[in-house]
Amino acid sequence: MPHHLLRTIRDEHHSLTVMIHALQMVIHRGPGQAPGRYFEIVRSMLVYVKEFSEHVHHPKEAQLVFPRVMQVAQDTVHAVAGIEQAYRLNVAELDALQILLAAWQIGHTQQRHAFEREALRFCDDYLAQIRLEEVSIIPVADQLVTEAQWDRLAKRYHRPAAPEAGLVPADSGYELMYNRIALWLTRFLTPSVPLHR
Repeated sequence: MPHHLLRTIRDEHHSLTVMIHALQMVIHRGPGQAPGRYFEIVRSMLVYVKEFSEHVHHPKEAQLVFPRVMQVAQDTVHAVAGIEQAYRLNVAELDALQILLAAWQIGHTQQRHAFEREALRFCDDYLAQIRLEEVSIIPVADQLVTEAQWDRLAKRYHRPAAPEAGLVPADSGYELMYNRIALWLTRFLTPSVPLHR
């Protein structure tokens, strides 16, 4: 059975994958008759992916998983280097996407095509990155690193590395943000039904 740290990494991959798929769906749908809600949802999704990845998910990988995997399986060094480079690009791209979205929202409609093109490309790249980790890194970590070794690594981490329940600690605010986006998404995708016909 995978160590709870690896289960948490996979849970976080799932959370990010669901958010990225939802972002793709919203972009393909477009603002429609609810541009205000569209911009609010898309902006919130971009912020969630950036903040959750930067402050919750990636630190576990960079400080715990990747170094240990490279120690026990040197053939993963190239894959890890590629993932780390992609992560640095992701941060810059998410910032750029927020700028494009804001420009479109304030009336620069010519930015719409640029935003949609770059956002969908980002989504594809991000999902490919997660798949690479799931295929090339996590199985190696599961097979070659012992439970005791993971425990020792986690104890040296500066905060709880793998909460047993949920994606993130309850007081972090990320779970609340995730649920709020899900609610907004439901309202955006579900046409309003008049109370009286």
